Amino acid sequence: MSRSSSKAASICVLGLALTACAGDRVAPTGSYLSMSAGDFSLPVKSMVERRYLTVVRQQYDFSCGSAALATLLRYHYGDLQNEKTIFIGMWNEGDQAQIRRYGFSLLDMKRYLQARGIKSDGYRVTLADIAATGVPGIAMIDLNGYKHFVVIKGVADGKVLVGDPSLGIRLMDIDDFSGMWNGILFALADAVDRGKSSFGRPEEWGLVARGRATIMMEPTSLQALALTRAPPYPVEM
Repeated sequence: MSRSSSKAASICVLGLALTACAGDRVAPTGSYLSMSAGDFSLPVKSMVERRYLTVVRQQYDFSCGSAALATLLRYHYGDLQNEKTIFIGMWNEGDQAQIRRYGFSLLDMKRYLQARGIKSDGYRVTLADIAATGVPGIAMIDLNGYKHFVVIKGVADGKVLVGDPSLGIRLMDIDDFSGMWNGILFALADAVDRGKSSFGRPEEWGLVARGRATIMMEPTSLQALALTRAPPYPVEM
């Protein structure tokens, strides 16, 4: 991929307490279902736990950006970041006045990654381009006026495999997804082969009960990335 370059900045890590979302209860990892015959047991996972096996679940209604980036790094590039470390990093490296007013943007993600020496960019593409390129990335979708970041994990057979920080892994029809998406894919420009190897993995399709050539993409401008902020309401720090 072609990419724009800029100077890396250092990260100052601050403590930040995050609380778990109320709602669904998750069975502990490694729970076992005992059968009445008493002659064997099976490891089981709740449906909620299954949905989040390869997705970082957002802890706040305004933290989909940090959770989406954590999902991309952790499950597609082996970079074991979490929502908290990325939230802090994007806050420290970003335009804090804009973040307070509008929330995180793709430009904030780019600045955070740049400070860690990781190259990234936003690319205006189609879902057909993504399917052919086979590189996972972050997309911003509009859900009836609510801006939300998700990870595109795969595209095949008229479906988009989506890592949604608020709902877990799920499938969307290509037409439905295209109608919500602004057409920009935010992707890493480093470790491209590793990203491709993690795109559309059968085991991830299997999590939603479903049983490639490279295309050169031109990066969008920094101004375009700055416009991709989600959500569009103030964030209390």
